[in-house]
Amino acid sequence: MPLKLIGMKGSLCTARPLLLLAEKGITDFEFQDVDFASGENKSEAHLALQPFGQVPALDDNGFILFESRAICRYLASKFADRGPSLLPAAGDDKAWALFEQWASVEINSFDVFAQQIVVQKLVMPMMGRAVNEEVVAANRKILSDKFVAFDRILGKQAYMGGDGYSLIDVFYMPVVGALFGLGEAELITKHPNVKAWWDRVSAREAFQKASK
Repeated sequence: MPLKLIGMKGSLCTARPLLLLAEKGITDFEFQDVDFASGENKSEAHLALQPFGQVPALDDNGFILFESRAICRYLASKFADRGPSLLPAAGDDKAWALFEQWASVEINSFDVFAQQIVVQKLVMPMMGRAVNEEVVAANRKILSDKFVAFDRILGKQAYMGGDGYSLIDVFYMPVVGALFGLGEAELITKHPNVKAWWDRVSAREAFQKASK
């Protein structure tokens, strides 16, 4: 039975494992698109896979996993011999400690704020609800300050997780791409080192394929 990724087209969280699969050159998988509009995400069948009614989830021959970053970690390890190496070497405690450090940074200093902008400018209009411009402005200000630190970091290393492209970059890329699409490009482009990082990662063949 091939891998089955249960997600939603256009979901940024679903985009993470799709990008990971593209990086690894894995095409032998099934994609199940969950219909949120009909409430499919709250069906018993879906809740058995993802108890919070969200996406994505992964079914690997009966092994069920949810949360996009966990799925990416699992797939990067499962297909370690395919495509670029995206995880630290087994047994390298210092490299793994740094990996977890940078993974925490992505969640706590980027995603939690960026997602607020995405929800307001993308999700709310899709639901026919008004955009809360105060929420957008507040999170834009926080992110603007955070990107000062990111620019400093990326002046010392080429990628978000260190000197080489890694799973940490995969975690960022769908949401950063969404910020560009939502008219928030200046958050990235006004910082030269962040812009240079984005130019590098967004030019990757896997990202171009996964973004179509």
